[in-house]
Amino acid sequence: MLNPDKRYFKWSQLIRGSDRIGDMEKQLSVGQQKVLFDREATVELYRQTITIPGADSCTCIPCKNFAAQRGKAFPEAFDQFLRALGIDPLREWEAFDYDFGVNPNEHLYGGSFLFVGGLVEGIDKRPEPQQEPFAYWFTASFTTGTLPTGPKYCAVEFLARIPWVLSEAPHSHYR
Repeated sequence: MLNPDKRYFKWSQLIRGSDRIGDMEKQLSVGQQKVLFDREATVELYRQTITIPGADSCTCIPCKNFAAQRGKAFPEAFDQFLRALGIDPLREWEAFDYDFGVNPNEHLYGGSFLFVGGLVEGIDKRPEPQQEPFAYWFTASFTTGTLPTGPKYCAVEFLARIPWVLSEAPHSHYR
């Protein structure tokens, strides 16, 4: 699991010249949710602050499994969606295992990607479970760790069923 103390962040001033969040005139919707966001400030957040993916700062076996295939864990449309927000799809804020060693062939992972912005419509809640191996939504509830103060943050949270690719057994870390 993510240990925020092991993350290495550089302090940066995301918004130059003032304390305002920036120009959050861009909006995106997912289902019944809508966010306003500042793409340029988000790009800067990933360039200067979120420099290490969340799973890379953890030593547990499930995080290593996630990290081993992070580049192919999500549908291409989701990667494009993240890029539209200014998010680097290879640098999740956090990732965690939901299955706890139940299925040796694949695991259900959750996690989040942060952006500068805010939820303006819809409820901040995970959608009802679906049969598909992938879902995502916006949330304002996430750990902030050592993020710079000032900007308003929001997150894209995800659930993804990912194959187990490591030679080490998935249940070995729960003993």
